[in-house]
Amino acid sequence: MTEGWTKAQRERWPLLVSRLDGTWTPPPNDAMPMEARTALDNALNDVVHAALPTQEEAFTRERIVANLTPVLERTVRGAKVMPFGSASTGLVLRHGDVDVCVATPSDRDQKRLVRDIARALRDENYVAIQPITRAKVPIVKCRDAVTKLPIDISVNNTLALRNTELIRAYVDLDPRVRDLVVLVKHWALHRGIADAFGGTLSSYAWTVLALRFLQSASPPLVPNLQEGTERRIESIDGRTYDTTIAQGESLSCDHSLGGLFAGFFHRWFVEHDWAGKVVSLREATEFTRKTHGWPSPKPGPIDVLQGRSDRTGDHVLPIEDPFDLEHDLSRVVRAEGWADIMEEGLRMWHGLVNGIPLVQLLQTVEHAPLDESPQGLFDDLRDRPRSEVERMLREARDAQTKTQGVLDALIKERERTIALAKAMRGTYQVTKGMSEEVLALVEALQARAMEMKLHQDHRDGIDEVAILPMNRILQELERLHRSLTTEVGIDNVPSLQHEQRDFARFLAVQAMHRSKPTSDASHAAYVELLRAQRDDVKRLGVLHLEAESGPDSRLEEVDLKAVRIRTGDVDEYDRRANRLSLLVRDHRRERKRLSREVGRLEAFLRNAQPQEGRGRRGNHEGHRPRRTRVDVAEVRQRAFDGGTISLEDLGALLDDGGLTGSIGTPPTRTRQRDTSSKKRHSQKRTEGTKQRRGNEARGKRGSR
Repeated sequence: MTEGWTKAQRERWPLLVSRLDGTWTPPPNDAMPMEARTALDNALNDVVHAALPTQEEAFTRERIVANLTPVLERTVRGAKVMPFGSASTGLVLRHGDVDVCVATPSDRDQKRLVRDIARALRDENYVAIQPITRAKVPIVKCRDAVTKLPIDISVNNTLALRNTELIRAYVDLDPRVRDLVVLVKHWALHRGIADAFGGTLSSYAWTVLALRFLQSASPPLVPNLQEGTERRIESIDGRTYDTTIAQGESLSCDHSLGGLFAGFFHRWFVEHDWAGKVVSLREATEFTRKTHGWPSPKPGPIDVLQGRSDRTGDHVLPIEDPFDLEHDLSRVVRAEGWADIMEEGLRMWHGLVNGIPLVQLLQTVEHAPLDESPQGLFDDLRDRPRSEVERMLREARDAQTKTQGVLDALIKERERTIALAKAMRGTYQVTKGMSEEVLALVEALQARAMEMKLHQDHRDGIDEVAILPMNRILQELERLHRSLTTEVGIDNVPSLQHEQRDFARFLAVQAMHRSKPTSDASHAAYVELLRAQRDDVKRLGVLHLEAESGPDSRLEEVDLKAVRIRTGDVDEYDRRANRLSLLVRDHRRERKRLSREVGRLEAFLRNAQPQEGRGRRGNHEGHRPRRTRVDVAEVRQRAFDGGTISLEDLGALLDDGGLTGSIGTPPTRTRQRDTSSKKRHSQKRTEGTKQRRGNEARGKRGSR
C-alpha cells in the first residue's frame, strides 16, 4: 500500500510518506519536556496578539453589520439580522469574514431570497457579490466597498447560530480556550489547510478539533457542555436536533498555552486512530466508526494518490458536527487535502520537538487562501498632505452636487416620458392646475384613444378569421374557382373528398374576401387616428417643456440615443422610461457612494493634525490637548443610522464597549413633545399644588 509514491509526492509529503513506509516514527509525547513547552508561551502570546483583529477592525466589523442590517431588513420583510460565527465567538482572525444570518419566518424559497439579497447589495455599492445557491446552506458572498472585508450572508441558518452559541460558551470558560483555537486556526490558514473549497478542513472543523482536545487533555481544561438531564430539543427545517448547552466551569488544569499547543499536534497527528475512531465534541468518550456508522473510506486517499482510484470515499477524517450528528465536517476533504493536513501536523510536531523556531513553523505557504489585506477607513489618506485631502473633499462635493442635479433631471424626464406614454394610451389623468390648452389636449387624447381602441378591436377581430392579405385571398379564390369549374375528363376524375375540401375552402376564402375591406377600413381609420394622437402627444410634450423652462441641459451627458422617440409609438415611450429607470438607479447608487466618501473625508479632516503654523490654544509643549467630551449614546445612535463617525467618536465608543450588545437592537429615540410655555407653566403649577397638599396631609397626620 505504501509503494508507488512518485518523486514529487515524496518531496511534497516527506514525513507522511516516510511514516507510511515505516522509515520514520514520530517522536513520542515525552520527547518534548514540559520546560520546552512552557518556554513557548511568550512567542505564542505574540502570535495570538498579531492574529486577532485590532480595535479599529473590531469597530469596523460592527459598523459593517450596522450598515448591512437595514438593507437586509428592507429586502426580506419581517427578517431579523444576527451576526454569528467566529466574530461572535471571539475567534475571528485578522481580516476574517463577517458572518451574518438573516432569520425570517417566511416560507419563501431560500435560493430566491439569496438572489434578492444579491440584487439589493448591488444597489448599495457592495463589491465582489457572489450568490451561491447550490450550497447546503445558500449564501451570498460579498465585500465591503471601503474596507474590502469579506462578508458571508446566509438565510435561516439556525443551526449555525446554535453552533456559535456552543463555541462561545466554551470560549468563555477559560482564556486559554480562545488562545489555543486562534493559534490552531492561524497555523492552518497560513499553512494552506483551512480551505474547505480547496479540499481541506474548514476553519470551523479546526475549532471543533481544538475544543475536543481540550476536553480530552490530561487533565482536561473544559467539561462537556452538551451533557445534562435537561435537554433542549428543536425542530429546524423539518428535522429534530438536540441543541442542549449546559452551564459549565473551567476545570482545574495547570497546562500552559505552550503545553496545550504542542499537545494538540501530538494528539491528532501521532496518537489519534483516524482509521478506527470518530471525533465527537458531544461525547465524553470517543466511539468507533462502526458504532457511528461511518466506515473507513473505500477507496481511501492513498488509493487515489497512487492512481488506483479517481475519487476517495466518504469520512476521510471523521469529525462529527456537535448538533447535526449526520454531518461529517470532513466531507469536503479530498485525497491531496488529506495528505497536506497530515504532513503539516507531523511537520509542526517534529519541529516543536526539535526546537525549530516558531516563526519558521508558522511561515505562510504560497498556496495559502489568504485574502488581500483589507483597507482601513483612512489608510489611503494618512500619508497625504491636508491640502490634498481638502482638494479631494471639494471634488467629491462637486461630483455629489453634479450627480444630484443629473439625478433630478433624469427623474423629471422619466416622469415626463411616462406621462406621454399614458397620453398615447389615453390614460393620462386630468389634474388641477392644468392650462386650458393642456386640458383640451388631454381630453382630445382620451376621446381619440377610445375611438382607436374600437377600430383596433374591430380590425383584429376580423383578422383573427381572415388571416390572409387581400392579394393572397384573390389568388386563392382564382385557384379554387378554376379547380372547381374545370371539365372532368376520363383520366382526371377528382375524388369526392377532394371536391368537398376545395368547395369548403372556397366558401371560407369567399367570406374572407367580403370581410377584408371592412378590416382594411378599420385599419386605415386607426392609422389616421394614431397620426393625430402622435401629433397631439408631441404638442403635449412641448407644453411640458415650456412649463419647465425648456429642456434640461444636464441630460446631454446621459446616453439616451438608443431610446430616442422616432415614430412616436407607445412602445418607444415605454423603452425610454425603462432606460431612464436604470439610469436613475445607477445615479442613486453613485450619489450614495459619493455621500459616504464626503463623510469619510470630513471625518478624517476633523481629526487630522492641523497644518504647520496653525496654533492650537492651550496646547503648549508638555501639555496634552484637552479631549472634547463625546456623547457616547449620540455617537452610537449615529452609527446605527449610517452617519459618519470621527476618530474621536470612535475612541470614545471603543472606551465605552463599542456597539456590543446593541447590534440588532439600535438605541431608541424618544420623541420630544413640543409643549407651549403656557402648558408647561400649568403643569408646574399642578405639580406644586399636589406637593403642597401632600405636605399639609403629612402635617395633619403628625399632629394627631
